[in-house]
Amino acid sequence: MSDDLGFGKLLDDEGLVARLLGKTAKGRNRPLLYGPDLPVVFLTGGPGMGKGRLLRRVRDEFGRYVPAAYVDCAAPVLRDGADQRLSTRSEATEALRELAVQFGAWGGDGGPIGAPRLYAGLVAVAAGDALANPADGLGEVRRYDDLLPRGSFWGGVLHRAFRAYLAALGALLVAQPLATPLITAILDELFARTSSEGKAALEACYGSYSGAAGHPRLGLHALSVDFQQGGDARANAESFLFRALREDVEAAYTSVRGRVARAGRPVVLLDHADDSVGRRLLRSVLLDRESGHHDRVVVLATARRADGGRFLYRSPDASAGAEDAPAVWSPSDGGLPGWARRQGGVPGLVAPARGVLLVRMPLLTTEQQNHELARLQGHGRDAGHQPGEHAARLRVESAVHRLGGGRPRFVTRLGEAAATLRVPDPAALTDWALLDAPVRSRETSDAPPRPVAELLLDDLIGRQLPEELPPEQHGHWLDLLSHLSVAHTGPCAQRLIRARQGDRDERLSAYRVAELLQDSGWPHCPRHFIGDRGLRHLLMRRLYGMTDGPGQRRGAVWRADQALLRDHFAPLPGAGPDDEDGADELFGSAAAHAAHHDLAARGAARAVDHLTRTFPARDPRRAMADWCGELLTIAGAPCEAPLAGTPDERHARALGESPAAGDDVLRRRVDRLLHAVWLYEDRTGPVDPAVPATWRQLLDRLGDEPVPGIEVLSRTAGEWAGRAREKLPLHPCACTRHIG
Repeated sequence: MSDDLGFGKLLDDEGLVARLLGKTAKGRNRPLLYGPDLPVVFLTGGPGMGKGRLLRRVRDEFGRYVPAAYVDCAAPVLRDGADQRLSTRSEATEALRELAVQFGAWGGDGGPIGAPRLYAGLVAVAAGDALANPADGLGEVRRYDDLLPRGSFWGGVLHRAFRAYLAALGALLVAQPLATPLITAILDELFARTSSEGKAALEACYGSYSGAAGHPRLGLHALSVDFQQGGDARANAESFLFRALREDVEAAYTSVRGRVARAGRPVVLLDHADDSVGRRLLRSVLLDRESGHHDRVVVLATARRADGGRFLYRSPDASAGAEDAPAVWSPSDGGLPGWARRQGGVPGLVAPARGVLLVRMPLLTTEQQNHELARLQGHGRDAGHQPGEHAARLRVESAVHRLGGGRPRFVTRLGEAAATLRVPDPAALTDWALLDAPVRSRETSDAPPRPVAELLLDDLIGRQLPEELPPEQHGHWLDLLSHLSVAHTGPCAQRLIRARQGDRDERLSAYRVAELLQDSGWPHCPRHFIGDRGLRHLLMRRLYGMTDGPGQRRGAVWRADQALLRDHFAPLPGAGPDDEDGADELFGSAAAHAAHHDLAARGAARAVDHLTRTFPARDPRRAMADWCGELLTIAGAPCEAPLAGTPDERHARALGESPAAGDDVLRRRVDRLLHAVWLYEDRTGPVDPAVPATWRQLLDRLGDEPVPGIEVLSRTAGEWAGRAREKLPLHPCACTRHIG
């Protein structure tokens, strides 16, 4: 993936990052944006939007000119480190230690940034385990030696040299057991060797800890006790430790040397910051800054939900435009985001969200997508091509645009897949064929190539499971989503999920699954349960390949799910189309909903029967506009033929080359119209212009008999023709609005 793909307006010399940090990626100075009260900046977007890639780019490029520290809050190494000694470590302290180590390794202007305040707090925590023997306790204390810069110890904060201090710690073990608790001995040694400058620094920091009353030694003791207690007390200690680190960084800038040698602002980069570790760290910054405890550290964090995450809000209404809702900005808005903290409210009671700036990760434009595809396929845009190559490239670009919707991960993965395709007939290149194209994984280069659809599901689902997904559901999550790819509304999905979870003791409801998808950053579409078109197609393809047992043919599970929903929505015998029990807000009627799924499972017969029976000429209770609406919602069904790799007969049926059987003229006309609309709405392959050209003729022929409201057919024909000229869906929804 091109490192700068889609990031131009964020990373250029006048972009948001340069103005936040006061430095460009080439090291030139820029006027600082905001300050001294800074927002916490959340980069928001679902899986595959490039949030982590952007943070790494900031670290690698801007980190040469301003101190930058990066931590992946979801990295297993944090949990692994904490698990080794749960009494004195947590994932948050492991993350803070990693940030401090990176600041201590800074080699740019001004030199390394030491972390004496954080060191003192972590040492107090490490020495606070009353059940640990002195040797183990001291070993845990010595683990933080790398937070202290070599050479002058704390830059003169302590009188003695670094080695002398460590030797003094080792001397604590001369007599066994210690006459005093280890934490008391450690803190006595620390304060005995601290200069007046160091004592003042620790007093200003830990003297303000809850219950310390200005005495840093009491503050460190209290912090250690709180950490040992766990729960909210431990969270409070972790929060204060992050403040200590930020004060260390701030001190490096306000010292005499720092004011001369350092420019710009330092930055902390927190990937997957909406997970539990990131939430604890970010809450610390937000609450501190809300209460007036400011620092110059720029905090860039990633969040999958568009609203930054539920932890930012005091009430559900805050994310919907209430007073404490955060500022929101997208690079496509132009300019730079204005931000100022709202005044009023009681610190600690107002929602943390008002200290946040949400930055929407940009979708790739069509031009950016096409440029990246050309790069991945290794040819220029205006180079010479073999016959048919230009047409094939246009097919690929169209397929990637439909499936990816501008999501960078989709574009790059599908571009890699397209580079392996050899399609003799461009007209045969469908979205399903592209998803089947083999690609070699970057992570396991020695593994055989796999279909790109499988790699995308690994990238977007398998490696980014929802944090709140119960562990017993981890192995079934992808299967569950695959089944739900054919569902629409919540009740529709609930019926399917009940059947597919069988006798499992631990079950998820469809409504809980919807929440987990939203927490994972996937968009919502009122007409589709899986609200992202590209993800839905990946899951549908996987569903089609699933089997319930040995010997079962591909497609059996797909058809079974469609049939299950068809039977669920099939109206009771004698139920009319306006029967209240059969009403369906999405499809117009339960019978239409059933016909939609039957169209996907068994073909067009039942759908044609329904549309013929309910045509206003035969059912005066029907309005023509409602009938046309039902036609569109039924025709939105997926088709099995392209998935199965079998001939698609819809084209011949739409053009009348393979007419439907029977003597019923109205039914035959409805059959042609349904196949023409179905083929156009499918949008997984090229559409013959002759197909939409038949709509006006077919709609006009339906009005041969005088029917009330027949003028609607003529108006509908004109509307559909206009949308077809722009290649727009006839029945657009949230997940198809990018098509056209």
